[in-house]
Parts: sequence; C-alpha cells; structure tokens
Amino acid sequence: MKVMQDGREICNQYTSTGRKEYTKRTIAMLVRQRGLCCLCGLYLSPDEATFEHQDGRGMNGSHRDDRIEKDGKPYNGAAHGRCNVEKGSKRINYNS
Repeated sequence: MKVMQDGREICNQYTSTGRKEYTKRTIAMLVRQRGLCCLCGLYLSPDEATFEHQDGRGMNGSHRDDRIEKDGKPYNGAAHGRCNVEKGSKRINYNS
C-alpha cells in the first residue's frame, strides 16, 4: 500500500499483498454496511462485492483513494459490480 502526500492510500493490485489488502477492505466495508450494497441497498454477498470509490477514481486512477475511513468517518463502500459500473465516475455521498 502506498500513502500519498495528501493522505490518499492506494493498494497496489499488481502484487498479491495489495490484492489481499484491497479484498480485506472491501469485506470490511460490506460488514460495516450490514451486507447491503452501498448503492442499491439490496443484499450483497462477499463473492460479488466490489470496491466502490465514493468520489470516483478520476483521470485513469490518478485521484484514487482506497481508504475505507477518512477523518474518522466511513468512506467508500462495497457494491454489486453492476451497480458500480452503472454509477461510473459520478460522486455520490452514500456514507452521510
């Protein structure tokens, strides 16, 4: 995991350690959301959960932030793959 100067965290998915951390964070968000998709609110199994970036990833990932908590508050979420694709790069504050 790389921590940027502005505090963003990026899990390197090109390494097994980075992929494991990314998966661990996705599952932690799913537990926090009580097993529900952060976008549609329906049941979400761990097998179909994807990491959903609340503020998008921006410019080919250059603004990506893989934190699940920011300033002591929930950040990002776990979502169905189809919900995640449908949302695209729109910013949605589902953690408010």
